[in-house]
Amino acid sequence: MSNAQERARASRKDAGAARRTQLIDAAADCFDEFGYAGVTVEMIAGRAHTSRPTFYAYFRSKDEIFLALVERVTEDLSRTQSLVGLEDASTRQILAATTRAYVDAITSMGGLVALIDVSATIDPAVAAIWNAGVDRRNAGYARYLRNLPDGAIEPTLDPERLVQIIGFAIHHGAKRAAGADDAHKEQFILDIIAVTERLIGVQGG
Repeated sequence: MSNAQERARASRKDAGAARRTQLIDAAADCFDEFGYAGVTVEMIAGRAHTSRPTFYAYFRSKDEIFLALVERVTEDLSRTQSLVGLEDASTRQILAATTRAYVDAITSMGGLVALIDVSATIDPAVAAIWNAGVDRRNAGYARYLRNLPDGAIEPTLDPERLVQIIGFAIHHGAKRAAGADDAHKEQFILDIIAVTERLIGVQGG
């Protein structure tokens, strides 16, 4: 294959990835606004400023694009727990930063996370993606706590059980905060950080 052919192929691949992302973005807006049952393929294609045949070039159905959206939301929430850039931060600072990032991510998605939560209770395919993301985040959180130096924390429960409780509180509290004004959202973040510190038993700074 010549260099010109390779560049053309790469260009088509990039254009395809961009169109796929555009369709998922449109689907996110539609599902958030109308709920799952109220959305059609035609609506998603129209919101993406493209056609129904173009939609079907990337996704076989509304179900398939919803699963792609669930995967993206799961990845977005998992990225909020990354410790990149926090290597020199204290335990207290890390807990505050990752908690705030998670709440900000959920509140920025409007009702989309609530919709996925409900869908996961009735659709095994959604549940598989969504619950795997929760399990990965909880495992990473528990691993972080267990790897802290002796005396850094005095957790009230075993880390695995503790992170499940904390994660549930943050997740569902953030969904409620999504509809609140900035002041109430900020107060929730500060309150949940304080509760998290107390349950984990953070010592010192």
